[in-house]
Amino acid sequence: MSLLKPDLVVCGVLELTPKFLDAHRIRGLILDADNTLVPRSRYELPADVIDWIEGLQASGRRLCILSNSAHVRRVAAMVEPYGMTAISMAQKPFRSGFRRALAGLGTAPAETAMVGDQLFTDILGGNAAGLLTVLVRPITGSDFVGYRPVRPLERWLLRRWEARETAARDA
Repeated sequence: MSLLKPDLVVCGVLELTPKFLDAHRIRGLILDADNTLVPRSRYELPADVIDWIEGLQASGRRLCILSNSAHVRRVAAMVEPYGMTAISMAQKPFRSGFRRALAGLGTAPAETAMVGDQLFTDILGGNAAGLLTVLVRPITGSDFVGYRPVRPLERWLLRRWEARETAARDA
């Protein structure tokens, strides 16, 4: 179960500021696309996410998209103007995609974070690869049909972990 538990949970990517990343010694970010940066299957970055990407890049961060999406051209076109690498059909949570992303970033696992909205792909794979894992709340309730049955289990696990952390703080 520990491989499913994210190191951090945030509402959205915009919370990951350069100051926050400095505190965690993070130089590289591996980012999921669907429901993390953009609503599922809508490959146009919102203005606030573009500003966030440009701000992170200006602070010296390297970013890469790691997506299980089969829309290879759309994912690549979404981030190409910002000089980001996009790896589609990554087969997360398997390590091969994470290794490719790390190689493209030129960062070590200890200085890299995986940011995504799914425990069983993004967080499991990121933890197995030795990355700092950051779970974001999904942008929309729309998921790939094969992932929909897993969302209730994710919510149950998150509530359970939160309850344990609250009990430990209160003890």
